[in-house]
Order: sequence, then C-alpha cells, then structure tokens
Amino acid sequence: MANRTFDQYDLSILKRVCHIWGVFQMNGTTPVLQRWNYPTLGAGVNARTYSAAPTPASAGASVGPFNHYSAGADGVWSVTRTAAGLWTVQLQDNYQRLLSVKVSQSLAGGLGNIVQAHENSSISNMGASGGSIIGVALLSASGTAADPTASSYVRVEFALQDATEP
Repeated sequence: MANRTFDQYDLSILKRVCHIWGVFQMNGTTPVLQRWNYPTLGAGVNARTYSAAPTPASAGASVGPFNHYSAGADGVWSVTRTAAGLWTVQLQDNYQRLLSVKVSQSLAGGLGNIVQAHENSSISNMGASGGSIIGVALLSASGTAADPTASSYVRVEFALQDATEP
C-alpha cells in the first residue's frame, strides 16, 4: 500500500477532483446540449429522459447551487461545433485544470463512430470569463476528427480539479 495521504472521497493524491458529464444529441452535425428530466411528483411522460437544455441568457450568470440545470445542463453552459469533430464547450464554473476527457456514444442501432476524445488545447481557457472553456476533438476509429452519427447521444466526461484548491 502506498505510504501517502490520499483524498478520502476518491483515493486520489489530487484534492478536489470533480467530474462534469455533458450530454449532447446530434441534430445532423450540430450538437445540442441536453438536460436530464428528473422525476417529480406528478411528472408527465418526460421524466427520466433527456430534452434540449434551456439556452442560457449569458455564460457566467448566477445559477445558484440548486438551479444548475435550469440554465444549461449539470455544469455545462453551451457547446459549439467549430469544424468536423471539433467542439468548444463552456462550463458553468471555472476550474484549476483539466485532468482528462472521455467520450461515449449512444444510438438506437449499430455502432457509434466516435471512439475517443482529446483536448484541443489551442481553444481551452480554464480562466475564461463566465466559466472554463474546453476545446474537444472527437476522433473516429481511423484517428481523424469526425462528427458523431446524426441523432446519436454523445456523453463527454470532463475530469477537473476544482479552482478553489491552492
């Protein structure tokens, strides 16, 4: 066993590691940010499904600790496609640094065409006004940037270190 002090919650040497999952549905080649519809008393048929997230008035607007899903989706403000397989994702908060980017794809039938995600560091800006900006490159099996299959859902996980860590 290692002779170090690890964070008690995730057994990491790094303190205050957090994960943000952005879910995007492809409308042709355009990613549309999704939010999860949590079940509530008397909820209709939309509970436990995804729907398009509300468009935020502006990045960095105060969302409060319990209203994070009302102004975007679970920590993500927006997503913009800049070229085939290249996205710019703006988060609702600022973070110290990006630790990793992972991707998975969900579609009704067949195989997803996206197998990996990388950071496009020429776009990323962790200290951007209104929340960290992360450039994401989505790669096909051939290693080239590619757009996900139309109508599929793409889940991108960002592992980040919280900006409050000294």
